[in-house]
Amino acid sequence: LSPSSTLSVQQPLSEGDMDEATAWVITRLSKEKERDFYKESGPHFHLLEALVSSITASLQFLFIQEFEVPYIWAHKRDYITHFDSQDIRTRVDLLSQEELWRVYSLGQRFRSLLERRRGLESLYVKLGVKDDYYETQIRPQLNTVEVIADATEWLAMKYKSSGGKGKSSFELHFHDDDEATEDRKHKLPSR
Repeated sequence: LSPSSTLSVQQPLSEGDMDEATAWVITRLSKEKERDFYKESGPHFHLLEALVSSITASLQFLFIQEFEVPYIWAHKRDYITHFDSQDIRTRVDLLSQEELWRVYSLGQRFRSLLERRRGLESLYVKLGVKDDYYETQIRPQLNTVEVIADATEWLAMKYKSSGGKGKSSFELHFHDDDEATEDRKHKLPSR
């Protein structure tokens, strides 16, 4: 069970992860945001920096301070809305409530991505090898869960058969396995 009152048992995002999380989330938010905010011809292109700030603030509220989406929508609305200082009545909602839920969903996926990336890095370190292709070509592209799964499988295929330090590192071990069961020989199937 989680020691906190929330249901999440994952580690909260750190302040150092916020820039990467914002960049990852903002590119996956919606086609409408891309059309309205990213293109120079969009009606809100001049508010792109405000959109980035609102997504960063939303991610901090959701994954560091652990506020819920309805709370942010009701009580932290000024962080996700832009007010024009020249015309007080002019207001632009940078994030709608549905988009705030989407930020929450994407933030969960990013947090899962970070955990998997850290697991892959610890596996690479545990192998005790130096692979230039992995470090220069694969590591910079670890930005989806699928790519991380493929990289893990690639490392498994490449270094399991080499026989060195990494030979037994890909065997699965569970927390309730006994030490005595590891010494048993594996039974081959009869057919």
